[in-house]
Amino acid sequence: MNYILNSNTSIIWKSEYNINNLKIDREHQHLFAIAREALNISKFKKNNEQIDKLKKIITKLFDYVGTHFSNEQKYMEKIKYPDLEKHKLLHKNMLNMLTKLVSELNNMEIEEIQKSLYDFIEEYFIRHIILEDKKIQLWNTNLEDLKKNFGWKEIYSVNNTKIDAEHKRLFDIAQEAFIEVDEELKASKIKTILTKLYDYMKTHFKHEEHYMQEINYPYIKEHKKLHAEIILTINNFVKKLPDLNDTLFEKELAKIIDIALVHHIIQEDRKIINWARNN
Repeated sequence: MNYILNSNTSIIWKSEYNINNLKIDREHQHLFAIAREALNISKFKKNNEQIDKLKKIITKLFDYVGTHFSNEQKYMEKIKYPDLEKHKLLHKNMLNMLTKLVSELNNMEIEEIQKSLYDFIEEYFIRHIILEDKKIQLWNTNLEDLKKNFGWKEIYSVNNTKIDAEHKRLFDIAQEAFIEVDEELKASKIKTILTKLYDYMKTHFKHEEHYMQEINYPYIKEHKKLHAEIILTINNFVKKLPDLNDTLFEKELAKIIDIALVHHIIQEDRKIINWARNN
């Protein structure tokens, strides 16, 4: 896990974490508020009083996480979400992580507590919301609405002109998939767009990796691994093409871009820029 925590670090809800379900988004925001409270307490000198406070806040977090997961699972059942059981398992693992953290608090140094809390919030809360909870809403969104809302948004900016321009280009290429063409041209269009997306993604990742080397980014190895995973996702998608109808192809492509790429931009690429600014 990438641990980049300094005195200016805070767990802040961002608009790009919204999955466009009002009830779930509000519950996510409340989870962030409780987590931020816990992180703030963990910054004070370790003593019995602080540990007791921290246990109470993390227990409060645990209770609310359980309530939220129950509500989210009822929603998935209601919309007949196909990956419900897999999602339930992710929820169970997160609750187990919190239970373990509470049980180990007395034996941890204050820096360890801070790191564990921050890692949990970043790796599980944020990652879970962007990667997993967004899948629920994408699955429950019709294709027309997906097309309408798809594309580059300024909230995706990492405030680096070159990287932002290349990210925007990736969205522009993917957006070409939603342009209507005659039936006999569809197969050719899909092949062209995927080839263009795949090639440009590799080019962009190469530029980004060169930039990380230039600034001596300490987590370059982990970041390159994430690049490889995204390329693999595209490869696997290409293999599924013969079994996808037009609607499924467009929804799957939107899901890959909106989840894999957007998550990568707003979580991982921002870490590079923030690290460069602070160092």
